[in-house]
Amino acid sequence: MKRTTFLTSAGAAAGALATPRFTLAAGPSATVKIGFLESFSGVFSDLGAVHRLGAELALADQNKSGRVKFEFVFGDDASKPAQAVTEARRLVAQENVDVLYGGTSSGSALALAPIVLELGVFNMSLGPQDSSLTGAKASKLTYRFGPNVRMLLQSVVRRALALGKKWYFIQADYALGKDAYAQMSELLRRAGGTEVGHDIVPLGTSDFSPVLTKLRNSDADVFVLCNSGLDAANTAKQWVQFGLNKKQHLTGISLEDIYYKALPLDDVRGATFPVLWAPSVSAAAAKLAKRLREGIKGPIGGRHYLGYMSAWSLMERIKSAGTTKADKLADAFANFSFDGAKGSHSTYRGCDHQCIQDTYAGASVSQKQFERTQFMFDIVGEVPAAESDGTCDSPWAKAAAAATASQKITERTNYTPKTWS
Repeated sequence: MKRTTFLTSAGAAAGALATPRFTLAAGPSATVKIGFLESFSGVFSDLGAVHRLGAELALADQNKSGRVKFEFVFGDDASKPAQAVTEARRLVAQENVDVLYGGTSSGSALALAPIVLELGVFNMSLGPQDSSLTGAKASKLTYRFGPNVRMLLQSVVRRALALGKKWYFIQADYALGKDAYAQMSELLRRAGGTEVGHDIVPLGTSDFSPVLTKLRNSDADVFVLCNSGLDAANTAKQWVQFGLNKKQHLTGISLEDIYYKALPLDDVRGATFPVLWAPSVSAAAAKLAKRLREGIKGPIGGRHYLGYMSAWSLMERIKSAGTTKADKLADAFANFSFDGAKGSHSTYRGCDHQCIQDTYAGASVSQKQFERTQFMFDIVGEVPAAESDGTCDSPWAKAAAAATASQKITERTNYTPKTWS
């Protein structure tokens, strides 16, 4: 699948700011500049492009009414943490954005967490999944919308263990891969299973034949993908080419539905993976699916959902806060519960800054079913939001609370927060 690099500039501003405070009765609209920092190039560019499609629909919907308007100013982290930091500084210092938003790479998200404290800017992390971002490495000025690895695995592991207990792991050598392997291997150990093999490969690997040759010579009954994006899709495709789908089951942390064209669906049918969202899970989900299909060509999926709902909830909280001041925005997110177009309400938990939400396990469908439904998974398992990530008394949430309690926010220089009432 061809990767696409986006080099677009920000959309036109809704209007120049005339006064430091705005009222509903009179005066110009407040225009909030959102620094959309995403992997628009590099190994995660496919996912970043899909996030953008969903987010731009949410932007259009939010700008249909109200005196507070929004615009995106784009930054490309190139799927690299160091570039994410550089772009964040540019967006804040040169583009004078009011908040930061976006992200696919866990490495980039972890690199940004301390930087936004230094810059004094609020950050909404869109899709990174490393669990420590809302655990020991949490930031006082960062909230995460998408589910973390621990949440994603809750609905999957029980089904995966039923497929067999001799697992062979392939792990990408970066934050998400390490987190997924650590959690899945521990769950396997607790269930009395056996780790048959564990291979670590560089992020962006395209040829998995050395690993698959070792896998073919093993007695593993389950192949576990601890990689993501196009890497995971290529792994699954080559696993089929080796004929291993005839003797093993496939599971893991990620098999993205945007790769429906790259995957031999009939040959990976029944593969068990987390599903970020599906149009079938509720009436609200069906309504959102209709909206997404109005603005997006082709099948829609979980990453479109992440882009739309994360951007929508960010803009809702900005409007509610009445200001773009970073600490006040963070306060506005704490314990905010909303209809996230799933079965039950989603909540931005104040103790660890994680958006708890329903999570799902899916079984991949046949090509014929996909052509009929335009969705790559059947939902075969569900964990409700209230049970998706423990409680504020869970060790990871306590670690997050301890981390944020000790952090200091630098007052942003050469910046006057926008306010309205």
